[in-house]
Amino acid sequence: MWGTACVLAAMAGILGFGYWRENVARAAEPAAAVYGENISVSELLERVRPRARALDAQARFYEQQGITQAATQLNLQRSRVPDQVLDSMIEEKLVRHEDEQRGISISEDEVDARIRKEIAEQEALSQPRPTSTPTATDAAATGTPVGTPAPTPTATAVPTLAESEFANAYQAFLERANLTDQYYRDLIRAEVYKDRLKESFAQVLPRAEDQVHARHILVDNDESLQNARQMLSDGVPFDEVARQLSTDTGSREAGGDLGWFGRGAMNPPFEQAAFSQPIGEIGEPVQSPNGLHIIQVLEHDSDHPLTQEQIDQRTSQAYQIWYAGLRGSSDIQNQLTPERRAWILRQLATRRP
Repeated sequence: MWGTACVLAAMAGILGFGYWRENVARAAEPAAAVYGENISVSELLERVRPRARALDAQARFYEQQGITQAATQLNLQRSRVPDQVLDSMIEEKLVRHEDEQRGISISEDEVDARIRKEIAEQEALSQPRPTSTPTATDAAATGTPVGTPAPTPTATAVPTLAESEFANAYQAFLERANLTDQYYRDLIRAEVYKDRLKESFAQVLPRAEDQVHARHILVDNDESLQNARQMLSDGVPFDEVARQLSTDTGSREAGGDLGWFGRGAMNPPFEQAAFSQPIGEIGEPVQSPNGLHIIQVLEHDSDHPLTQEQIDQRTSQAYQIWYAGLRGSSDIQNQLTPERRAWILRQLATRRP
């Protein structure tokens, strides 16, 4: 009897240890460390769950429709979710650390405002308001003939929702996405911190730079090149030749016009020619990885104001450079081992409907 009791006790101990190891100890292990602060495997699991549930629902839909290949692809994608989510969590911690270093903080009111904006925009997209048709009375009042297209407004009003409308729309969104309010608030808070960091990068960027306004004709063989040069020498307008012969679908319909651009926007051979050619002259053909270019510089301004789109592009580039510089540093340790990744996938499988 004593021997049997000892065996049973040993078995219970082994089973208990296994349960503790699988459900307690493993959950507390680190998936990553950022500036000495751990992201535990359990924290990662909770962030992965909604993504995995969404993929599961999509895969089941495809399976019901008999689209097995798409379902298989989604299941494969599901296995990569822990790594993708962990990358996002690491980025969030890097952003928060950098914001703290720069003295950037946000309030819960800012998080609320962003959530309201996101939900209002979703509602506006799902329920577009019909555009009224102008009547003869409208035309008489405005002096605009019926059928004349109205001018495109320069700015679009930010959609808003009344308090009761927002509450209902927000709750419906959380239920559709299978998210909790706290989970979504944490995601939005991370977005706001990231945007504020980008704003701080934008504040130190120059607002003007050396730029040229040029147009070009792009061809992919010598015969087309000779045809284009002959047409130009015969007096055919540059824009007409571009429309007929250029293979650049992005600028062809605009007569080859590329607009204003600065250094680094084009490949090196094209950039060197564009920034060195005299204004108005049609330069010698330039070979680039895209083909053969005939370039004409229309304007050159050493202090040309940047557009908002260009500022946004440079801001994104500055952010990516900052992030890439930190991502490979010793302050970031990815500790998501195959065993820890497999544990997360097992936990997801036990909850999968």
